[in-house]
Amino acid sequence: MGSTFTANGGIEKIGLGEQAGSWGTTTNTNFDIIDRLINGVGELTLSGTSSTLTTSDGSLSNGMFKVLVLGGSPSGTHTITIAPNDADKLYFVKNGTSQSVVFSQGSGADATITAGKGAVIFADGAGSGAAVTDLSSLFVNAQALSGQTIDNSVIGGTTPAAITGTTVTATTSILPDASGGADIGSTSAEFGDVFIADDKAIQFGSDQDVLAKFDTTSSTLQISNGDVSIVDDKKLFFGTDKDVSFEYDEDGTDTVLINRSSGAELITIADDKKIIFGSDKDVSLEYDEDGTNSLLVTGNVTFADGSTDVDLASHDGSNGLKLGGTLVTRTAAQINSARDGTVTSVATGSGLTGGTFTDSGTVSMANSWMSTSSAIFSISGTSFTNSRGYPVFIVGRSNAGGGSFTFTVNNGSGGTGTIQQQDGDSGTNDNFAFILPNGGSISGSSFVGTGIELRPA
Repeated sequence: MGSTFTANGGIEKIGLGEQAGSWGTTTNTNFDIIDRLINGVGELTLSGTSSTLTTSDGSLSNGMFKVLVLGGSPSGTHTITIAPNDADKLYFVKNGTSQSVVFSQGSGADATITAGKGAVIFADGAGSGAAVTDLSSLFVNAQALSGQTIDNSVIGGTTPAAITGTTVTATTSILPDASGGADIGSTSAEFGDVFIADDKAIQFGSDQDVLAKFDTTSSTLQISNGDVSIVDDKKLFFGTDKDVSFEYDEDGTDTVLINRSSGAELITIADDKKIIFGSDKDVSLEYDEDGTNSLLVTGNVTFADGSTDVDLASHDGSNGLKLGGTLVTRTAAQINSARDGTVTSVATGSGLTGGTFTDSGTVSMANSWMSTSSAIFSISGTSFTNSRGYPVFIVGRSNAGGGSFTFTVNNGSGGTGTIQQQDGDSGTNDNFAFILPNGGSISGSSFVGTGIELRPA
């Protein structure tokens, strides 16, 4: 009976009674084949785009190596055909070329090892339909071990190493080993842009005390559930060129400092919008564009004591201080004179053109206070009504000697008074004198007298 060979390794099985005197040579070759099948490392130098990996019966061949180290300079993707197609094979492969290498055995599936990567593959020896499978793609993750590299990593070990990759896809969360136990980036290896989806928040604090998110309803960045603190002498800038800044100036004025790199305007309040003061909104400032086109102050205004001035730049008789909507036409000098006690000029029709106010409240009139055009007139009869347009000063007497005389004085608006004269000696006439307003009257007993208009200068 002649020799036969194993189906997968090509080891020669000597037939009974065969190879007398030479079986030792065959046996030694078989041991070399077994050694190569178990631990052999073979280097394959590739060129072009195709080659064959052959296992030959009874003789050492490159298809018998357990580990295949691929080298050379293939001109493109290189296909290695495993022969024969009915032999089961298991290989550990390292692709040291710059091209992808495809292992094929029949019309079934192939296994591709990309440049610089490694894999564990097996061929199922199914003949013309044989397939090659990448076993390493099933160990952890096809994308991790077949398409990418995990370098120097202990996954699930006590001392995990760094993992280098391109894109990490998480279906739920990326978590540290403990609360606050890991950082994102470092002082020397900072991340680039951070992208947060609409209405999703960055949450701060172990109890998520403060949230920052882009609110799509209002199209604004919202910070909620807490305060925002800017430390001393640090600025909040506005504008691409940092044109305007907002700062608590602790080293300078101990106040909020608003500054602008150029231009005079700092803050613009829109028409009919208010600056409101007080927890209960007691006082507000507003440009009342829909109403008076002026600055509207709602609430009381108090100017502090000391060196505080309120200065109206224009007070020319047409513009300036108004009280109750009426323009104050007096000058500062005139108002100051009234305050000091000396009246230099009073509005027309008041009856005063000069004089002095004393501390006791009396008024001494200047000689020029009454017009020299004031008319002098006579009165007689039993009644007189003042229709001259000015108050008049009346001096008169009863028009008969002896007896009792009665006169009624009316101020023109219903107020009346009585003058009762009693002639004590029955031979003289008693006099009376008073100021009668315009429209006022005197009536009663017969009288005669003289009046003078009190017409102001």
